[in-house]
This record gives sequence, structure tokens and C-alpha cells, in this order.
Amino acid sequence: MGVLVEGVSGKYPRDAVQRDHEIVDDDDVVGWRSTCRCGWLGPLWSRVASKDEERLKERRAFVPYLGFATPPLSAEVQMKEEWYHHAHERIALEQLRFAQNVLLTAELRLAEAVANSRATGLSWGSIASALGVSRQSAHARWRNSE
Repeated sequence: MGVLVEGVSGKYPRDAVQRDHEIVDDDDVVGWRSTCRCGWLGPLWSRVASKDEERLKERRAFVPYLGFATPPLSAEVQMKEEWYHHAHERIALEQLRFAQNVLLTAELRLAEAVANSRATGLSWGSIASALGVSRQSAHARWRNSE
């Protein structure tokens, strides 16, 4: 039994498949942390030696040294919540970037369409009517697109 840990210290046997990982004995595990594919690392949870030392709010979890290094369920739930918080922030930022990219692309396409419309001889009044704006605002916004 053991836990697959990234890195090679030389103290533990290497994993047969992931050669840059070692299999650490369960009783040598000193803590845990959440990770994400993006490279994010959650805060370190420490393994404490007794139930009296356990403080989940301080990320200190008791797991007896009986050959099992899995954090207690209550700690796992909190680690997942930390990851969800990270993931939701990342998703929100990606949505903002995507929406901004769509907006910039649409603005470029609109300017190009206005320029093409002017090149075919359409008046500012016709363009403004098609876009639902005043002739003056259409001219002020896209007069440099011609």
C-alpha cells in the first residue's frame, strides 16, 4: 500500500508507469492538498497524530497510523470546496474573456459591414435605419470605417 506522490526523493520506490512519481508508505504521509490540471495547488492540510490535535478549520486532520493515508471525509469535503471555489473563479474569468472576444469580433464585423455598405453607396440614413440608431450617431461612430 502507498500513496502516489509526484517527485523523486530516492527514499521510496518509483511508480512503474509514472516514473516521476514515488509510492510513499501510507504511514509516512504528512498531509494532503487539492490540485487542478491548470497548476493550482490548494492549501496544505496537515496530518496530526491525535484526535485532540485535529482542527479542521485550521486544515489539521487526524488519521491514525494504521496503513491508511486517506484524509477523513470531513477534510475531503472541505478540500473539494476549496477546489470548487478555485474552479468557479476560473470559469467566471474564462467566460469574461470569451464574452469580450465575442464582443470585439462583433464590433470589427459591424465596422466592416458598415464600410462595405458605404462602399456600395448606401447612405448614413439607410445604415442607421438598419441598425436602429440615428444617422448622426451612425456617422459619428463609423465615419472612420470607410
